[in-house]
Amino acid sequence: MIRLRPAALGAAAAAVALVAGLVGCGVPLDEQPRAISQTTAVVADTTPTTAAPSGAPTVAVYFLNDERLQAEEYRVEGEVTLGKALNFVLAPPPEDASDELSTSVPPGTELRGVQVDDGLAAIDLSSEMNALTGSTQKEAFAQIVFTALGFDEVQQVRFLIDGKAIDAPTDDGNLAVVSADDYDPPLNPR
Repeated sequence: MIRLRPAALGAAAAAVALVAGLVGCGVPLDEQPRAISQTTAVVADTTPTTAAPSGAPTVAVYFLNDERLQAEEYRVEGEVTLGKALNFVLAPPPEDASDELSTSVPPGTELRGVQVDDGLAAIDLSSEMNALTGSTQKEAFAQIVFTALGFDEVQQVRFLIDGKAIDAPTDDGNLAVVSADDYDPPLNPR
């Protein structure tokens, strides 16, 4: 009869527990290697209804001051995400903001989703954005673009309305993909 020392018995039990944990973790095995996407998908965060505590992280959200874009800092509860920032810009300026701030984003516009892939943010908005025309339309899209560009991982933006790709109005015409370079002052705060 073979006797195991307590240390060997403990090591054997740990090995069995490790194997059981790996088998039961629920991660399926692929038969062949596969590429891992660099995509970061973000579900639209809901619009915050309460103020974050003092000392909470902040995010820059762009509104209009006359005809130029101006950043307004928002405190964010929890992690600062692009979805949270976009929900702030889709809402009216905060009551405690400067009286000069306004928005061209139509009331009721909702963020349906946002995805960032290799520096390109795909922002899906609800159909209320279709109610805009002319310079008001360009102002609303610029507010959203510069709010998104405030995140290091975003260099360009493309838009969807109810899941369908659209061209965004810029100073360089309507474009499928936009960046800061596509807007001139006063709509380019950089």
